[in-house]
Amino acid sequence: MAKVHHIFGGISEHELENILDKSGFLTIKGKKLLVRMGVETGIKVSIGKTTIQNLVNLYNAWKMPDHPIDPRIELLAGKLTVPEDDIFLWNKVEELKEFYRMGIKIGEGTQIGEEVNLGLGVSIGKSCEISEKSELALFSTIHDRVFLGKAVFIGKDSDVESGSRLMDRVVVAPRSIVKANSFIPEGFIFNENKKYQ
Repeated sequence: MAKVHHIFGGISEHELENILDKSGFLTIKGKKLLVRMGVETGIKVSIGKTTIQNLVNLYNAWKMPDHPIDPRIELLAGKLTVPEDDIFLWNKVEELKEFYRMGIKIGEGTQIGEEVNLGLGVSIGKSCEISEKSELALFSTIHDRVFLGKAVFIGKDSDVESGSRLMDRVVVAPRSIVKANSFIPEGFIFNENKKYQ
């Protein structure tokens, strides 16, 4: 398969000013910035500024000149046909910009701490609390009312069902399902209820 090379306009540092109010909730400007990157949020969402910076860094990393990407993984652009020869999207910015999304969803009333990394296609439900330095890998799903302690790692394509509590430094292996209302103790490596068995 051919590689796609692209140049999109990134997000500059000055655009990160006034994106949060004094209580740490997204302002209208902050919400618009996230929408521009393809991050949907409900109302009353609180996100740490360093977490937003991480999202911006990820978003801007796609904007590097001559940076090859695999459209099956990185470019969530719906039906994008890739020719057999390499192509350069130099003049396709306006055409593709509206389809270029990170595909992240954050539900109403959710609080996300500082230095959290969110992968492409991550979905977080309502009234969740994601503590600092946690990481949610590609396409992981956190359902409603989930608590993640500090430095929790959720592996690729995993589900944490509603009402679950994962304490500090829990690791959830890729493609795992944490059942509803589970309690996972500090430092535990969870590798159960595998998807696609």
